[in-house]
Amino acid sequence: MQLKRIPGARLWFLAAMVLLVLFIIYTAVFSTGALLYPNLQLEQLLLHRPLTGIDCVLFEWRQFGEVWFSLLLTLALGIACLFLGYRRSILPCLLLLLLFGVGIEYVGKQYFPQVVPVNMQAGMNSLACPQMWRMPRSVKIMVAMGMWWNAPSVRPKRVEYEHYSANAPLIFDENAGVENGYPSGHAIRWCFIGLVACWLAWRHIKSRLLQAFLMTLALAVALGGGFAQFYIGLHLATDLIAGYLIGASSACCAIGLLLLNETSKKKRSAPASKPGDRLERVNESIGAKYVSFSDSR
Repeated sequence: MQLKRIPGARLWFLAAMVLLVLFIIYTAVFSTGALLYPNLQLEQLLLHRPLTGIDCVLFEWRQFGEVWFSLLLTLALGIACLFLGYRRSILPCLLLLLLFGVGIEYVGKQYFPQVVPVNMQAGMNSLACPQMWRMPRSVKIMVAMGMWWNAPSVRPKRVEYEHYSANAPLIFDENAGVENGYPSGHAIRWCFIGLVACWLAWRHIKSRLLQAFLMTLALAVALGGGFAQFYIGLHLATDLIAGYLIGASSACCAIGLLLLNETSKKKRSAPASKPGDRLERVNESIGAKYVSFSDSR
């Protein structure tokens, strides 16, 4: 199948390339350290938020964005594509795109560390519900099911850490920590899976109400999965933006591949005849009748 015959696929591949180039440019700017102070100041604004049981729910939900669970979701998404009429080759393509994001995440976290002042680290740790770390498995399961009221209460000392870090000056000395979170793997994987699912719902769901609901849900997953990691202090804003760029680029590439691997079961109808053609056929039939009549005589 020639790519020139499917302009829609070319547009999606072009969008994937543009997003990938934006990620490279963003990473180049990030590596210079120009985004360090704005990034940490944004994190200090986040540290002014209250600590609630929702933090514990989001902390337990982080496991759903891990590689093993994302592989299962991508496999389920690929099987759904097979039922929708796409070729079998789309399944390994989706898995390879997911692994491509995992590879970008691994390389980025090895070569692009971020420095965080020591007076901010305690406050950032307070956002991730540290009181859940030593809780029994039964409590963790209930909280993971969304029962935030069963989460342990926040210790007053943790609130003090948060308030201190939110207003402390940014001091970079030998005690400063290093965060290896660029780019956010959760943002990459959730954005990839959510955007592909959103496109499939837009293309194949006929009911407008159900279509709008599924598309909204998929977009919420695509954006909210990574944002939750930023909200509980496990990732910085730069990690989140880089993850969105890679995830969206992979999703655009996947949609282009879906268009290339789409099979149509509808038969093409014959082209409609023109009025001139009909008149010519009528004349031919009349002539044939006249010749047969002459022969009979």
